[in-house]
Amino acid sequence: MLDLFDFDSVADEVDQSTPDSKSICQFSGDKNEILKKYFGFDSFRLGQQEIIDTIINDEECKGVLAVMATGAGKSLLFQLPAMMSNGLTIVVSPLISLMKDQVDSMVDKGMEACTINSTMTEKQVDDVMSNLGDCKLLYVSPERFKNEDFVNSIVRQRIGLFAVDEAHCISQWGHDFRLSYSKLKEAIKSVSPARVVALTATATPEVQEDICRQLNMENAHKFVRGTYRSNLKISINQCSEDNKIRSVTNRLEKLIYKLRDDGVKNPTGIIYTATKKYAEVISRHLNGIGYRATFYHGGLGGKARTNIQDGWAKNGGIIVATCAFGMGIDRPDVRFVFHCGLTGSISEWWQMIGRSGRDGKEALCMTFFDQTPDYELQMFLLNMTNPTASDIKRFWKWLLKFAYRQVEPGAKTTVVNLTQKEMSSKSGCYNVGSIVSFLKKRNLISTLGRGKYRVMLKNPEFDFAALDELRKKNIMALNNVLDFFRSDCCRMAYICEHYGDTTFVGRCEGCDWCRKNQGNLT
Repeated sequence: MLDLFDFDSVADEVDQSTPDSKSICQFSGDKNEILKKYFGFDSFRLGQQEIIDTIINDEECKGVLAVMATGAGKSLLFQLPAMMSNGLTIVVSPLISLMKDQVDSMVDKGMEACTINSTMTEKQVDDVMSNLGDCKLLYVSPERFKNEDFVNSIVRQRIGLFAVDEAHCISQWGHDFRLSYSKLKEAIKSVSPARVVALTATATPEVQEDICRQLNMENAHKFVRGTYRSNLKISINQCSEDNKIRSVTNRLEKLIYKLRDDGVKNPTGIIYTATKKYAEVISRHLNGIGYRATFYHGGLGGKARTNIQDGWAKNGGIIVATCAFGMGIDRPDVRFVFHCGLTGSISEWWQMIGRSGRDGKEALCMTFFDQTPDYELQMFLLNMTNPTASDIKRFWKWLLKFAYRQVEPGAKTTVVNLTQKEMSSKSGCYNVGSIVSFLKKRNLISTLGRGKYRVMLKNPEFDFAALDELRKKNIMALNNVLDFFRSDCCRMAYICEHYGDTTFVGRCEGCDWCRKNQGNLT
């Protein structure tokens, strides 16, 4: 397998007569005709046309960063230019289900689109790679660039556009950092696309700068558009921990009665919780009082999660879930998103509520929280994923002591046969998973199999600077959630300012603060 830092060596092996894609790739055609023919729209949504025009005309390939709200039509920003390009468009996306849905949708519309993912057989992958000349858009995960055969084939193609979807994943300051995304700079350098575009729904100005830096697009054209969504009715409510489930249930009952009076027989919505236990408790409670609800969390088996998510995506209804649920979901008729507790960041909260009201109709976004216990729970979860320097040192000291009990004289490594759960019990460290991940990145531990690890027998000098900085950022992000929830201003105006979107000025007139200050809060 090819390491992602070895793209230069691959490029050296490619025939130097391969033409430069920048000099031969062109964008042509009438964008309005393409919009109508393939996408069925008579006009562009807010912000789409100016971004597409910039992508098409950005001959110097400075790059484009588009930050647009969930459901605002980000996919069109690369799909339409792909149809105008005489080269291949590569789309980097984090989820197989998301890639498959988009490819199926485009194929149904008569566009040449394909995907390569880990569920495909070797023959299926070979068939796609052999027919890239007939493909306009190729969807892959960032991990695909580890494959040497793939890279060798792609660098020989004429690449018109390199699109990075869910681009916040490239930033450690984003809410969903994914290490493989951070290697895309080398991939872009290797394939030499005519255009580069990064897209996300959730990126603060700081994250925007980091995305551009990580993708080598320091001079990128930046567009922050469509944050304001007039159909989302936001309400933030403080309640005691003991009354939280009752508060959620009572408000949900009122909403369901109203929706049914309006002709919505089977209202669809999501209730987010911070823990697996809460998801199950609330789901059982709702079923116990006559509302059919299912639960979803990372503790379920992979097949169960897939069946639940696919069933909800097809049939709708009420689902109670942790943050593990939602990416790739594109139901237009989600009428409510409730939060039972705090989230770890404003971006996480905003992405979740952004899954509602994609059909343009009104959707209710309510949060119920009890500050002290909810904050303590989020700090516990933060510590689980962001170990302190003392946590790591304590665990490493214990692990070496345990490993030396069974080591042969002179050995530089040894094998430890313990699961992470067993390590946690013996070491007294509850966040072993994140500690092991930290040690793996420094080649001090490697996985040989389930409950089987190879451990380096040495005392390294740890550099905790980056870890401490990330921890501070995450704590700040959590504190920002509290500041937002307790703010004395229009909720939507606060969000627009948070993301640096200057296209909305004033008040939304629909959030709890605006309604309260109009004197007609219900």
